[in-house]
Amino acid sequence: MKQITISVLHPDIFKVTEDPITVTVDDNADIIQAIAAADRIFHQLCKGDFPVENLSSLLQFVWDVKSWNFFVDVGVEARAPDKTWLPLRDDPTLNLPPGAEIKLNPDAGC
Repeated sequence: MKQITISVLHPDIFKVTEDPITVTVDDNADIIQAIAAADRIFHQLCKGDFPVENLSSLLQFVWDVKSWNFFVDVGVEARAPDKTWLPLRDDPTLNLPPGAEIKLNPDAGC
């Protein structure tokens, strides 16, 4: 098992928590499993009511299931503990290293 830290940089998410969410996931987990784990914690924090209208989860907020990648306008910054860049937009199935820090900005306009 490994720990991954995820921050979602959006004002509606900040109404629930401005703190990053640290999740424990399997050793071979990728970003999708990490976001899904963060969703479980986030739902506890917001008591089940997702703060963004017409959405029900963090994963739904940032992930396009049709293209199996992040939505085009989502900014993704992912770094290993040694600050090495992790190319998650190019390879979302990348096995995240333990201690990785992920920042997602749903309105980055990339």
